[in-house]
Amino acid sequence: MLKLATFIVNKRKAFIALFALACVYSVISIPKVRVIDDLTEYLAEDTETRQGLDIMNEEFTTFGTAKVLISNITYQKALKLAGELEEIPGVSAVSFYDEEDNRYENDDRADYYKDASALYTITFEEEEDTEASQAAMIQIRETLDGYSSYIYTTVDKDDAAALKADMRVIIVIVVLIILVVLLFTSKTYMEIVIFLIVFGVAALLNMGTNYWFGEISFVTNAVGAVLQLALAIDYAIILFHRFMEERETKEPVEALIVALSKAIPEISSSSLTTISGMVALMFMQFGIGMDLGSVLTKAIILSLLTVFLLMPALIMMFSNAIERTRHRNFVPKINLWGKLVVKLRYVTIPVFLVVVGATSIFSGKCPYIYDINSIESSKKNEFMASKERIDETFEVTNTMAIVVPRGNYEKEGKILKRLEALDAVDMALGLANVEVNEDGKYILVDKLNPREFSEVAEVDLDLVRMLYRFYAIDREQYSAFMKNLDDYEISIIDMVDFIYEQKEKGGIELDEELSEEIDDLHEAVCDARKQLEGEKYDRLVFALKGPVEGEATFQIIDGIRDIALEYYDEVYVVGDATSNYDLSSSFQRDNVIISVLTALFVGIILLFTFQSAGLPFLLVLTIQGSIWMNFSMPYLTGTTMYFLSYLVVSSIQMGATIDYAIVITSRYLDLRKTMPDRKAAVVESLNQAFPTIITSGAILTCAGFVIGAVTSNAVIASLGKVLGRGAFISIVLVMTVLPQLLMVCDKLIDKTELTRAVKRVQEREGA
Repeated sequence: MLKLATFIVNKRKAFIALFALACVYSVISIPKVRVIDDLTEYLAEDTETRQGLDIMNEEFTTFGTAKVLISNITYQKALKLAGELEEIPGVSAVSFYDEEDNRYENDDRADYYKDASALYTITFEEEEDTEASQAAMIQIRETLDGYSSYIYTTVDKDDAAALKADMRVIIVIVVLIILVVLLFTSKTYMEIVIFLIVFGVAALLNMGTNYWFGEISFVTNAVGAVLQLALAIDYAIILFHRFMEERETKEPVEALIVALSKAIPEISSSSLTTISGMVALMFMQFGIGMDLGSVLTKAIILSLLTVFLLMPALIMMFSNAIERTRHRNFVPKINLWGKLVVKLRYVTIPVFLVVVGATSIFSGKCPYIYDINSIESSKKNEFMASKERIDETFEVTNTMAIVVPRGNYEKEGKILKRLEALDAVDMALGLANVEVNEDGKYILVDKLNPREFSEVAEVDLDLVRMLYRFYAIDREQYSAFMKNLDDYEISIIDMVDFIYEQKEKGGIELDEELSEEIDDLHEAVCDARKQLEGEKYDRLVFALKGPVEGEATFQIIDGIRDIALEYYDEVYVVGDATSNYDLSSSFQRDNVIISVLTALFVGIILLFTFQSAGLPFLLVLTIQGSIWMNFSMPYLTGTTMYFLSYLVVSSIQMGATIDYAIVITSRYLDLRKTMPDRKAAVVESLNQAFPTIITSGAILTCAGFVIGAVTSNAVIASLGKVLGRGAFISIVLVMTVLPQLLMVCDKLIDKTELTRAVKRVQEREGA
């Protein structure tokens, strides 16, 4: 280690140049990173939702939609406003109750207008991300200016931009927190500048090298830098404190070499527990675990390299400034706290064990949610605020889809009729139930003879017969001429396509009025086909009443799937409800895997670190206890927990805060070798460990709570809030219960020490 440290210090200028080039590369690479905003893309490939979404993205067009609530408006004004909105270019239709419109004769006015509030459902002519839809959305907002409006849409919803703006504020606040904490715990003001440079370079390198993965999730992109600072801050603190200790008796170069030689193994072993937590995330079935785990593992490794290779050069560069800016130590001695901890050990430990037992049960009853839009957050964006306001007045349905093999309209019609008969389904739509006349006698895919088509299209019968002849010749269906032509049947949708095609080719001439009607009908048919008919699959769309998740909802989805499976062997039910169902299924597996692997990895690392079989149990018990306490809070307070917050934070909390336990334990084991009084050893170990723990712990806790309070993104806010709470609980337990456990179980630690066990075996074999 001395040779390695000497090489690093002697080649410090080369390392500065190397890191400068790496920073330039990272700045160039950051814009190339593709950020994924949709968490459903991280569902396993074999899930129904993932397969169904892939088919829908490939084969169907989904037009943009928006729900708009206007409060404090009369019905007549609301009806007039609906007409104004429908006239906006780019808007295809505005659904709002009109008693004179036959389309709403079976609807209830209260579904559209209630308590002086109007609810409009707007459908755009194109997909939501097109220029036409974006321009229409701008005009809609301009039209609604002056009204008390709530707009619930993803057409102009830019989560990435909103999150980026939030993260700029968060990073500024976190940097200020770091400055305040470091000012309190530092021994020289120059170390703060060095720390900030090291943190900044490490974060920049990690963000730039995310380009290697091609794409990352918005969750990882948002919290990666903040978590990297919080997780890896210990490394720089350990090295600098080592340097300051050696500097008391040595010249700068020698002090740095010795400090680095001691810090490399200490920091490396400490980082292993954090990395193990990140590696456990990679075993998740839900792909976000691999995404977040791989990026944060890379972040920790890059932080290690920055501390080992760049920080020594910075220390030497600013060695004179370090000496000039020395100041008195602001961190107080906590002898009173240590003595109180020792005195209350026989009270605190039993209480802790009871609480751990209870919270292990309570955390298992934590009410998890899987829908992003159901997460409660302190700061709400327009999307969430509008959704909540609409939910207060109207029952908002969830749009779902059934994807089935294409072509059998009869089967599709049967499925649609059975869906419409379900109490939980508000409406069902497919090509097999699109009505073409006001009385609902015929639907778009019905096969009609010439006379029936003439009545529906209100076209001269002789002209229709001629068109039917042309169709039969064009399709080479000559048997139509061998029978009575009036018995020849063609589906409405096929006939509309044929007439339009012949009109465009000039094969037939129609009067201006009929030509316009055919154009309008063909446009409507094309829109329907884009949404409902693909090359290999058809899509049946339905609106599901009630909550978007929960056991009752999942049972309804299972029933709907069973209906479709009666007619088809291949069925995909797709929507938020099925996505939540798939997430809940993968969560059960991921929960067990992360909990077991994290504890196992950490336990093995601690076993080799301390060479004791008993110590890993005490340390893991302490941190696992803090995790159970953290995740029992939703159950005790009657709130919900977003499932991803549990999976991510439980892993980070175990992997990162176990470092605090290692610091306390290492100090205690070293001190008890020279201090016969175990009580005094506990007090002194708390004194020595307090600066490191309070520095890192305060930053992780505050960063978590700041993220939870500032961002309007519900997922990120949930992660931050739970992480901040978990880090705080871990600090409290490490500074109270763990020292007591070490003291009370001192003899157990001795007996389970591996070196002693080996000696006993050797003595028995020698005897």
